[in-house]
Amino acid sequence: MSALAGLALIFGFGMLLSSCGSNVGNPRGGEAPYHHLENGFRNPPDSPKRNIPFKRRMKFFSQAAWRNAVSKAPTIPADHAVNRDAAKAQLAAMGDNDFVSWIGHATFLVRLDGVNVLTDPVFSRRASPMSFAGPERLVPPGLLLEDLPPIDVVVISHAHYDHLDTATLEKMPNKERITAVVPLGLGKYFKGYKDVREVDWYDDVALPSPNGGFNLTAYPAVHWSNRSLFDINRTLWMSYGFSAGGHSVFHSGDTEKHPSLFSEIGRHMADNHGGCDLGLMSVGAYAPRDFMRGAHMDPEGGAD
Repeated sequence: MSALAGLALIFGFGMLLSSCGSNVGNPRGGEAPYHHLENGFRNPPDSPKRNIPFKRRMKFFSQAAWRNAVSKAPTIPADHAVNRDAAKAQLAAMGDNDFVSWIGHATFLVRLDGVNVLTDPVFSRRASPMSFAGPERLVPPGLLLEDLPPIDVVVISHAHYDHLDTATLEKMPNKERITAVVPLGLGKYFKGYKDVREVDWYDDVALPSPNGGFNLTAYPAVHWSNRSLFDINRTLWMSYGFSAGGHSVFHSGDTEKHPSLFSEIGRHMADNHGGCDLGLMSVGAYAPRDFMRGAHMDPEGGAD
């Protein structure tokens, strides 16, 4: 691929857990930024709020549980997804060129100036703490872990099970060569990795690449985090911008639209990454809108 341009709108699942509860002070000392609270984190100023009545939450969860128990999986057309052999052939055809390959959900393989980046790697069948229940894949990932080139960087946007898959992290080959860039509080999941960087919003990470270096910036997002009902918003959530070799990519992670945040990130990327050639925007978890509003943007919001 000689140039990266346009907007990628991707589909995803949101975690089906409550966002209410108390929001770990500033782990670096000094005056805490706005988004740092004594026991966790919060969204940027002027972020849309999630105000879901208790009865609406219970209805949503009960309907989801019923569907999981009795519903049959939908019929997937044979040509719905690129088959694995074709995906492997397309990957091989890229050679040493820069490219972005969507593997599924929020998992992308991004190569910039020889640096292979894997975003939110989830290769398990379910995005859930339980092997027998929870959101399940309708189709397998486009590529399997063993099909990927050696990964240099793994980035995680937040703690939810459809973005932080511990089974995949444990199976990742060549951990000793991988730099993991993760939000504050999530480093503990990356035992055995070469280098683990816990980052805050607007932190930068620079790594070597053949033509001047690979640069990454962690950006804010409008979302929330948890792995259980007892750690809500105890770890940070974020989006990312990265650039190398004259190309730049933005990975939104899960986020709601914000009145000024995307413009602010765009200006920062223009100043620090030469602009943004490609946006990977997570817009698939927007319905039902009354439940997802405040944590997930819809396609129109992603396109604005």
